[in-house]
Amino acid sequence: MFSKSLFKQSCKANGTMWLIITVAVCFMLSCVMLISGRGDISETKDALQNTIIEGEMRSALQDKALNYYEIGNGAMEHFDETFLKEYQTAYVGALTGGMPEEQAAGTASMAAYAAAAKELQEVYVPGLISSLGYEAESQEAKEVQGVVFYVLNPMQEDGTYMFDDFYKEHDAPIVHYTDLLANINESIHPEERQKYVMNNCAPFMAGNMVAEENIQAVLDTLSDYGVTKEQYDEFGFSDYGNVKDIAMAAIVDYRANLEYRLDNMKDGQTVESVKEELKAQVTNSLLASLPQEVSDALDEIGQMDMYGILVGSIFFKMAGLLLPIIYMIMTSNALIAGQVDSGSMAYVLSTSTKRRSVTFTQSAYLIGSLFVMFLCTAITSIVCLSIVNVETGLNWQKLLLLNLGAFLVMFAMSGICFLTSCWFDRSKHAMGLGGGLSMFFLVATMLGLFGSSILPSIIRMDALNTFNYVSIITLFDPISILDGTTAFIWKFCILAAIGCVCYVIGSIRFRKKDLPL
Repeated sequence: MFSKSLFKQSCKANGTMWLIITVAVCFMLSCVMLISGRGDISETKDALQNTIIEGEMRSALQDKALNYYEIGNGAMEHFDETFLKEYQTAYVGALTGGMPEEQAAGTASMAAYAAAAKELQEVYVPGLISSLGYEAESQEAKEVQGVVFYVLNPMQEDGTYMFDDFYKEHDAPIVHYTDLLANINESIHPEERQKYVMNNCAPFMAGNMVAEENIQAVLDTLSDYGVTKEQYDEFGFSDYGNVKDIAMAAIVDYRANLEYRLDNMKDGQTVESVKEELKAQVTNSLLASLPQEVSDALDEIGQMDMYGILVGSIFFKMAGLLLPIIYMIMTSNALIAGQVDSGSMAYVLSTSTKRRSVTFTQSAYLIGSLFVMFLCTAITSIVCLSIVNVETGLNWQKLLLLNLGAFLVMFAMSGICFLTSCWFDRSKHAMGLGGGLSMFFLVATMLGLFGSSILPSIIRMDALNTFNYVSIITLFDPISILDGTTAFIWKFCILAAIGCVCYVIGSIRFRKKDLPL
């Protein structure tokens, strides 16, 4: 069934072309992988991704700072109200007990402070946590408690203040709320209180965010984007001074605009809606400030494996198929139709070689030569990947699957070309139909690229996605391989089935048709 002499003849006739094209494809592949692997593509993607991450992190820190400020300022307002009530009661009681006015004022102030702090702890904070929808023992509830009491920095029974060590450790100015209570009835007190809250919120938030456990929690969240501790440090978010400045700037901006907006509220606006709108503007991130489609595209680019897409979807699915397709069209035509057309098939069949042997041997040569060609590209790609130093999800297993996918595409298209070569007696007809279909599939795939999901939505032309439905090359799914899903398996099976069916039908057609010998 297998003719060694015919196989050797095919190797001799087509071997030089196979060698030239195989070397050319491997050379192009090595250039693509080595040149793009120098880091330019990865650096561009990483720079964009880092810009996005840094902007979103800064926005999150600003938002947290404003939340801390609102929680702290609201708590201090409530503290003032409670303090005034308790002071009046304690002061009157002290005077009634015969205590001198100055002594009564001091005693009442101490008693009112203690009572207001206790009420803040036992009534106000639990109520605030409940109103925010947090569980009493949740991390969010503890964070609210921390904000309130770090801002208050309560005085203890021995006259010291609970969190002075924290502010000293972070070299933050220490101002105690007791110093502000002397002016509690004056018009300047609300302004002083807001400044006090701001000056205490920012150091607390910064100290909290640069704690090792919190930095690690953030890094765990960003691990999907490949952000390392070194990159995070470069962002400056593990630096206490930088985080404090971000928080302080956000609060200053917020306070500077809030009073004006509250004085000029429009119909339908509430205090809360004005605050939320202003907070959204102050904490605007890069993505939030852009049109939605642009921000989505930037986010897509930031998460893309550019190197993997270049190698898998651009080279193996398109550019790397061009020369093999040319070889396959010319060889499949020369193996059957070309020999029939030239009359040399008559000489082959005049020997003991049967038609079954001809089709089996020639198909074996065509399939085998394509397989060895992509075996060479597989070896080349694995060697190149081991040389380059680039962040990518591509590994040698995925490279083997990409080469297998490219081979199966060629196997399917060679089956079509082999079928037309067996069907027609004239090589121009065989090459016109088989070669024409093969080139159409490749061109359609190139056009379909601009409508496929590998391109960011901002530059994607969805109308061109139609071309992906008229090309069998679409069944080669590099994205599935790169993402580690199994969707590519059934597509590979279809490509293999197309090739097998076409080779079988072509062989049957050649054995049964009348040849012009």
